[in-house]
This record gives sequence, C-alpha cells and structure tokens, in this order.
Amino acid sequence: MSLGLAAQTSIQDHIRDFTQDPELAGAAISISVVDAESGRMVGGHQDQMTCIPASTQKLLTTAAAMDVLGEDHRFTTKLLTTGSIENGVLKGNVYIIGGGDPSLGSPYLDGVLRMDAVLDRWRAAIAKAGIREITGRIIGDGSYFGTDGTSGGWPWSDIGNYYGSGAYGLNFHENFYFLDFLQRSSVGDIPPIQRTRPEIPGLKLTNELRSGPRGSGDQAYIYGAPFGYDNFVRGTIPIGTGRFTIKGAVPDPALFCAQRLCRVLEAAGISVNLPAESNRTLGDGQLAKGKVIDTYQSPPLRELIDRTNLRSNNLYAEALLRELNKARGRAPHELSSTEVLKGWLTEAGLPTKAIKLEDGSGLATRNFFSAAFMTAFLRHQRGALRWRQSIPLAGRSGSMRSYLKGTAAEGRLRAKSGSLGAARAYAGYADRADGQQLAFAIMVNNFTIESKDLRKKMHALMVEICRAEL
Repeated sequence: MSLGLAAQTSIQDHIRDFTQDPELAGAAISISVVDAESGRMVGGHQDQMTCIPASTQKLLTTAAAMDVLGEDHRFTTKLLTTGSIENGVLKGNVYIIGGGDPSLGSPYLDGVLRMDAVLDRWRAAIAKAGIREITGRIIGDGSYFGTDGTSGGWPWSDIGNYYGSGAYGLNFHENFYFLDFLQRSSVGDIPPIQRTRPEIPGLKLTNELRSGPRGSGDQAYIYGAPFGYDNFVRGTIPIGTGRFTIKGAVPDPALFCAQRLCRVLEAAGISVNLPAESNRTLGDGQLAKGKVIDTYQSPPLRELIDRTNLRSNNLYAEALLRELNKARGRAPHELSSTEVLKGWLTEAGLPTKAIKLEDGSGLATRNFFSAAFMTAFLRHQRGALRWRQSIPLAGRSGSMRSYLKGTAAEGRLRAKSGSLGAARAYAGYADRADGQQLAFAIMVNNFTIESKDLRKKMHALMVEICRAEL
C-alpha cells in the first residue's frame, strides 16, 4: 500500500485489521476509542464485552484516592515508647506505629529516606530520648490496615513474589527482598542461593529452581503465603556465569521492620532485652499508647500515585484502596473491599452494573469490565490534569519510556499498561496533532501468541490512534 493510501486509512480500519489478525484467532478482544470531549465513538470492537483489565485497573483506584483523599494527603508513621525512662533504661517497649505508608524505606522512590536512613533516624530519636537500654521489645504495629493485605483472588504463584507482597499497616522497603542466585552453566542444574538482601530472619527457602536455556529470562517464582516463613522457589533462571537476582515478598513486614530496628540499636550499643515482635505475633489488637518520639510523613499522595501508575506498583495501589476505605469509614475487616471504589464510580455517573472489582491493583484474576466502561471513565477524568500526569507518556516516562520513540505517539499518547497471564490491556489518552483528544482502551484476553508479539501489535494500533483518520 502506498503512503498516500495509508494516510486515508481510518482508525476503525486499523481496529478491524487488528481484530482480524490470524495470530489473534480465538482471543477475546474489546476496544473502544472515543472523542474525550464529546464521547463520540471513533472506533471500536465488541466495546461492551467484559475482559480482565490487569493493571489498567490502577487508573480507577488512583483516581478515586486522589479525589477522596486529596493530592496533598500523606501517610504518617510514629515511633513511641511505653513505660518510664530511669537512668537511661526504658522500662517498657518501643513501638513502630504504621500508618499505611507504602513508601516507607522505599529503595526506589525519589525524595524518601531509604531503609537504612529511616532506621538511623529512629535510632537517633531513641538516643535523643536518653535511652541506652530497653527492658522490653521493639514492636512493629501494623494494625492500621489489619492482616488482610492480599486479595483472596490473587494467584498462589504471585503472593510469594515482590509484586504480590500485599499492603499492611506497617510496610517497609516496599515489602520485598532481593534473592540472589549463582548461575550454573548447564541446563537443568540447580543454581544455588547466594543470599537475601536484606536478611529476612526466620525465612526458609527450599530451592527447587533449575537452570533454563541461555536468554530464557526470569521464570522463577517464590511460593509462600502472607506471614508464612516456609517458602519454595520453583521455575527457571537462564544459564550463565554470574549472579541472577529475583525479588520476593517479605512475609511479615511489621515484624521485619522491628527486627531491623532492633539490630541497628544493638549495633549502636543500645541493648534490647527481649526479641522483636509485631502486634500480630504478640496477639495484641490494641493500638499502643505512649510518648511519641518521632513522626515520619510520606510524600504527598500525588507522588505516590505517580509511582503507582508510572511503575505499576501493586503495593501502592492496595495501600490506596485501604486508605480510601478508611476515609469512608469502613471497618478494619472491610479495608480490602472494593465496594467503596465501586460506589465512587457509581457516584461519578459511570455504568457500573457490568463491572467486577476484587482488588485495587488489578492483580486478581476475576476483575473484569469492558473497554467502553474504561473510556467512559477516562472521559470523566479528562479534567483531572495532575492525575493524568501519572499515566506513562509514550517514549518519555514510566513503563512507556522505551516504547514508540520516533512515532506519532511519542510525547502525545499516555497509556497505562496491564499484563496478567493471558490478559494484556492498554488504556489512556491520545493528544493528536490535529488537536483532537481521544480516550482509548484496548483489551485482549485469552491470546496464544507470545506476549511481546502482542505488545508490538497493540503498540502499532496505538500509533494509528494518534495519526490515522477519524
């Protein structure tokens, strides 16, 4: 086809070609492209058919959180002491009272103290209070969000890994650890575990991993449950001669945080007489009361939402869902519910009858809604400029930074991606050179081709949404 003829091809023509691609035979496809201002349909395919949205669902959670909580909302973590201090001896405990902050000790988020810096801050606060010995314990209190940190719909193969770590009242180091293996040179050999970074006290890893072909990538999974320290590592990593690293979920973030602080204190000469615990391991459901000696605040919500959407972080999305529920007065045992989120969508006038939401991040396999619902939501959000900045920009930021460079989409198309098993989706906005702003959603479920090949096809369609005739 000549370039002149290609320029006359409409968006709907490109959607038709995409859906009729023989390599997508049998896949469930829902596509909607609308004018963001008027709602006029520009193109679509089975736009009312519900599909698994994967991480595009984070757009819903972050929008609701920003609206209800406000973009300046911050999470607070407190360090407090109970009992009395006599001659440098604290006759009581030190509590780390979590306030749900997903960024506490993050190794990645700009502008926050890293894990060791947070611990040193707390050590300094304890020393400033005149404490040289603690007769009790260091206790991590994660009761703010309760124990239901992971959705019941999350797959068993996910919850032991960093992206399935869950959200708790006291999160630390984004609730994950690095797990280093030493690669082997022969396919089928067991690559030995070198270490975890940081050390997770009590963690037992049964290594059933094997070496896969060179270039086969990370196919390793950690199988473990929340609060469970007996984990299994299965799957493969490629052969090689170096170190290969994956990331696992910390089983009990509140306990881990307390253990790390206890170690730092003892290294600084401040003795702690009893082992570190969490409110859960102590069976203590009551929030401790005492003297607050340090108050630490997270960055504002707008920056946390940037990390949620730009890097598709499940922990942050789940923390936002739980904070949203608390703000709307839900009971502690209901903080993982999506009823408040769905209610917010209904209040916004969106058609929620045919949607199902089981979590805030999109990791659950029984979330579903249609492409038409997503574009209706995106139209509702078109004026939320700060929120829109959190959606990756093609060729420029987040998960889209490396894609669509040098195309009509670079710098013009914002797209949140989603990938979960045989589900892949994109949703966002296209600011076209002709001045039109389009909202779009492309959802493909039950495909059989390689995910990277489908991604290329979806990217090509998004380029056409930016340049083809309306």
